[in-house]
Amino acid sequence: MSEYIEKAINILKENDFRITNPRKLVLKLLDKSSEALSAYEIKEKLDSQGKEVDIVSIYRIIEGREKNKLIHRVLSNSKIMKCQIGQEDECHKHQEHHCHHLLICQKCGRIEEIHCAGISPIIKKVENDSHFKIKSHNLEFYGICKNCLN
Repeated sequence: MSEYIEKAINILKENDFRITNPRKLVLKLLDKSSEALSAYEIKEKLDSQGKEVDIVSIYRIIEGREKNKLIHRVLSNSKIMKCQIGQEDECHKHQEHHCHHLLICQKCGRIEEIHCAGISPIIKKVENDSHFKIKSHNLEFYGICKNCLN
């Protein structure tokens, strides 16, 4: 079992989620995927493996993973990708502002999650200027990845 799946299962158990076979299947698929996937792409991939999970269940599984900060939604294409857990600044930990910063290559479509602790002063400024309490944020950067630059 991979580190991502092991940690994800522990986080889900801590938050009173049952670990069902469909939930494990989606976790495994996201863990192995190098790209962001839509709910329908997840269903197609599982179906092609002979592991049928209905689309409503997939949406519910995605919602539970998102609530537990185990996946990120890519706003530009409405797909999801696994969160990088296991780093020093793990997203799933109870941070005041859950990080969600992505680098998206406009040439090959590669998406990479980055952590940027330096965003907190900007959030505080926005809160002070707007009198709006920010609970979370999403930030996507578009450009060309190092593989496509070569």
